[in-house]
Amino acid sequence: MKYPLCTQTKFGKFRANVYLMLKRPYLVTAAFSYSLVALLVVIYLAKTPRFSSNMELVLPGTGSSNSVTLDNVGQVVSQTNTPFSGGGFNPRVNYKEMLSSRGVRERAAKSLQMSLSDFGKAKIKLTEQTSIISLGVSGSTPSLAQAKAFALYQSLQEELDVLRADEVSRRDVSIKNVLNQYRERMNITRSAIVDFQQRSMVVSVDQMDQLIKTLSAVKERQMYARAELEQSEEYINQLSTELGVSPKLAGQAFVLQSDVEFRAYLGELEVSISKLSEYSSRWGSNHPKVIAQQKRLNFTRAAINNRSSEIFGLNTTEIFNTLNLELNPKRSQLFADLIEAYAAHQGQDSMLADLKRSIDHLNDQLKIYSREIVELERLQREFNMAEAIFTSAAARLEAGKADIFASYPVLQMLTTPSYPNEHSSPSHIIAAIAALLGFFFITLGLFILWQRNKLIRILLKKN
Repeated sequence: MKYPLCTQTKFGKFRANVYLMLKRPYLVTAAFSYSLVALLVVIYLAKTPRFSSNMELVLPGTGSSNSVTLDNVGQVVSQTNTPFSGGGFNPRVNYKEMLSSRGVRERAAKSLQMSLSDFGKAKIKLTEQTSIISLGVSGSTPSLAQAKAFALYQSLQEELDVLRADEVSRRDVSIKNVLNQYRERMNITRSAIVDFQQRSMVVSVDQMDQLIKTLSAVKERQMYARAELEQSEEYINQLSTELGVSPKLAGQAFVLQSDVEFRAYLGELEVSISKLSEYSSRWGSNHPKVIAQQKRLNFTRAAINNRSSEIFGLNTTEIFNTLNLELNPKRSQLFADLIEAYAAHQGQDSMLADLKRSIDHLNDQLKIYSREIVELERLQREFNMAEAIFTSAAARLEAGKADIFASYPVLQMLTTPSYPNEHSSPSHIIAAIAALLGFFFITLGLFILWQRNKLIRILLKKN
């Protein structure tokens, strides 16, 4: 096939130009590289503008501590440590990973009705020596970027709420299982106390104290009763010595004095003695009236002896004749005091015997109580310990429910998501810097290749 002359001339010039270019490879390489860098910069600048919304989150740096004291139980301490107190991990790093996790981003994208790929990932920066998390989210429009930042923050808070609720729920299940064991142990110890109380004399520890108080009171009463008994015995002995009669004899005298027949005989005796004295002084001892009166007197005395023997079974006439209770009222009162004191003495003696029996009975009870109270106190201590453990565990459970930020510290928004007024990508500054760096390194590389022989000779001469 033959081309026209003008076409052949143009084609020849093109081949000549290509040949000249191939004779200068560095120039071709430089032109291609510069064009490629320029093309990449143009493509970068032609991208759809992206806007970035920035916000900052903060973690509080202080903990809290609460202490509750329960009477007769113990103390419950609820403490929330500062999130930075442990050296094993930093909660900011955990939150950074959570912000980048698929679950948090999916929830945020779902709230904006976007796909996960369209939502993208946030740029997260941790500021050293602070508790601040810097967050940047990009979007095709300023409002979308700001909405994505808000959505990501809300999604993280919801995720933290879910994790905290799950932790509390799992902790409650674990502690409740332990509480059931503590409750069972407490019920066993309570049943042991009830069984022991049903088959023993001791129902409570207070019985021992009450028994000791009662025994002390009875012993004290016995001491006073013994003192009063000794005092009354001295009084009776002294009064009996002065009156010359025993309490028994004085009592018998009062019985006879109250007997009607005996009193009649005593009256007759007085009349007979009076008349006998009168008749003897008037007529002498051999007068018939004197002799008759003497017989009357002897008969009366015999009647008195017979009456006293009938009542008491012994002959006490001569003693009773010397008493003269009616003729001496004061002596009669002393007889009454003697009898009353003797009766009171007998009552005190009987009461003292009763007190001694009571003391012996209380001592026997005390021996039994001493043995049983030891077992009851042991069972009571076991019950108190089981009850204290159960109550403390229940209190810790209730206190732990309030400590929801122990594993996942509270996260607060330090600054709200910004509303970008200018796009963050593509950046003309970045494009210019990239182009300049590209041109610089391409030029430097070509220069080194062009002058490589000369540079090699220089290096060899130095060696």
